[in-house]
Amino acid sequence: MSGILSTHESARPIYAAGFVAGLIVLAVIALLPEARMPLPVIQPFLPMYVTTVFLIDGMTAYLLIIQYRSSREPFLGSLAGAYGFVMVVAAVQVLIFPGAFSAGGLLGAGPQTAPWMWLVWHTGYPVFVLAALAVQAMRLHAEGSEGLRRVSGMLMIGGPLAALLLAWIVIGGRGRLPQLIAGNAYHTRADFEAWPVVASANVMAMAACLWITRLRDLLSLWVGVALLTSIGDAVLMLCAGARYTLGWYAGQLLSVVSSSVVLCVLIFEFAQLYDRLLTSSIGLTERALYDGLTGAFNRGYFIEQFPREMRRAVREQTPLSLLMIDVDHFKSYNDVRGHQMGDACLIAIVGAIRKATRRPGDFIARYGGEEFALVLPRTDSAGAKVMAEAVRAEIRELALRRGEMALGLVTASLGIATFDPAVDAYEAEELVRRADLALYQAKHDGRDTARTYEMLVSV
Repeated sequence: MSGILSTHESARPIYAAGFVAGLIVLAVIALLPEARMPLPVIQPFLPMYVTTVFLIDGMTAYLLIIQYRSSREPFLGSLAGAYGFVMVVAAVQVLIFPGAFSAGGLLGAGPQTAPWMWLVWHTGYPVFVLAALAVQAMRLHAEGSEGLRRVSGMLMIGGPLAALLLAWIVIGGRGRLPQLIAGNAYHTRADFEAWPVVASANVMAMAACLWITRLRDLLSLWVGVALLTSIGDAVLMLCAGARYTLGWYAGQLLSVVSSSVVLCVLIFEFAQLYDRLLTSSIGLTERALYDGLTGAFNRGYFIEQFPREMRRAVREQTPLSLLMIDVDHFKSYNDVRGHQMGDACLIAIVGAIRKATRRPGDFIARYGGEEFALVLPRTDSAGAKVMAEAVRAEIRELALRRGEMALGLVTASLGIATFDPAVDAYEAEELVRRADLALYQAKHDGRDTARTYEMLVSV
């Protein structure tokens, strides 16, 4: 199941949503007594407000569709239809609202068109949320149903289409619509049931959200907050009595909040997803480059990186040395002490090698089971010998005994080969071969020693 639909792992999201919901309820209660108080007429306010809602709901619908396409969760696609519905209605509302782009509104709008579109907006949104919640309820009892995905797709497309159809009906029936507003004052009649319809749709959607989802997941939790905010918006607008009053302005702002909360949750979810992907990517990169046991680079990294170091040595005309390090009698140590102690031994060996190497350009790779390669850029043969002795000494200082009764310590043999671009002209494989030959000679000469390839050639 999608992360945003997963059950809460902690109570923090519930506390956060409860805090926001509490603030909204307190704000509505505080503003209700002064809802009819007239405020200055700010003509640019409405186009700015509706444009904001259009953008927010458009982004919300888009992100829900992305989540739906990746997770195939019907609730996400269905909910995208609700926000697509509001996006289209908001676009129409800003065009037809008197004073936004023309004195009487565009598209042939009449005096009742804007308030009727507000009713369409604040009734259609909870109705489409109800439909999405119904899909979710069926989803909980019919997991993986292909039919629900088809319904979800229809709602996803149907939201914007329904908004266009209702806008066409409202604009086309401008002369036949019941009167809702006279001048800037809202007009209500006892025989007109539009206002209760708005309230009923929002309350039913809120109740369904609580009943069906139990607010158990992050998305449902904040959809509940959005519906609560929408109820507060409707209450303030209906109590305002006229445009450009405190209740009217506050209702518009609450509408922005209602649109924003789900978008914020989706952005938070995408941020969490990006963080998880980045962490996974770093983990995959580390597994691709590093040996899982010792933490040294692995053989794949050595095979890729060592030729680059050789080319750099040629380009900069500086020497490069390679030390092949093999733990002496490691098989017998493993057999006597056990594999866990053998693993601990290899980890300690890598620690000792790192202790001996202090330059940032040097790197160690696990070349085989108990064999390691130490690359020393800008290091000639004399410097490599010094480093080899330092490594050998650090390994001896570990004082790892080969057996419970044996006095012998774990030691290492080292083979050294140096590439000098001033006199040498061969590939990386040849330097590895030379270091291996020197290592073989160190083993032959009694172990716990270091030999250079030059020694073999001079013999």
